[in-house]
Amino acid sequence: MNNVETLCNVPHIIGKGAAWFKNLSKTTNGGTKIYGVSGKVQRPGAWELPMGTTIGEILNEYAGGMREGLKFRGLLPGGGSTDFLVEEHLDVPMDFDTIPEVGSRMGTGTMIILDDQTCPVGMVHNLERFFAQESCGWCTPCRDGLPWVEKVLRALEEGRGQPGDLDLLERHGRFLWLGFTFCALAPGAMEPLRSALKYFRDDFEQHIREKRCPWR
Repeated sequence: MNNVETLCNVPHIIGKGAAWFKNLSKTTNGGTKIYGVSGKVQRPGAWELPMGTTIGEILNEYAGGMREGLKFRGLLPGGGSTDFLVEEHLDVPMDFDTIPEVGSRMGTGTMIILDDQTCPVGMVHNLERFFAQESCGWCTPCRDGLPWVEKVLRALEEGRGQPGDLDLLERHGRFLWLGFTFCALAPGAMEPLRSALKYFRDDFEQHIREKRCPWR
């Protein structure tokens, strides 16, 4: 709760009232939000907008859409520890109540965009490598599980993937989840992995079938 974005709203709410603050929003979540977009878009950046501005409006009107020659494939709506959303979700309002209804979390509200010329397996591998490095080592599932996930994804990227690897990744997605770890680091790391296996499974299978990363 005690972050700059939250605290900077306090004097305005005190001065102008809760109703004024709520009316700034497009949804029942009051106020504004600083939304960010990174990735291969025309204008990466951050903008303070009414809470509930849709994903598509943020992406296309403020970030300027995809760079020339690229197509949108998906995005992480709230940073690296959130589930992928895809084209069917572009009309979804970005607020804390609606994003969970379509299977992700708003998180920080800073979108990471996946384009059609970036390998989703490589993108997830990069995230899992980061989370594995960040594990404090307190609990076994996180300490040992995240490096194992990173190892499997690295093998896929290097053309050493095996048919059973996707089942192994899905099993880790279940056992490195809420209730099995001391904190939320590992479950957060599983969100992009689990959703990537859901939306981009063909890409994972192509890595195994062709014994290479098709984007290299």
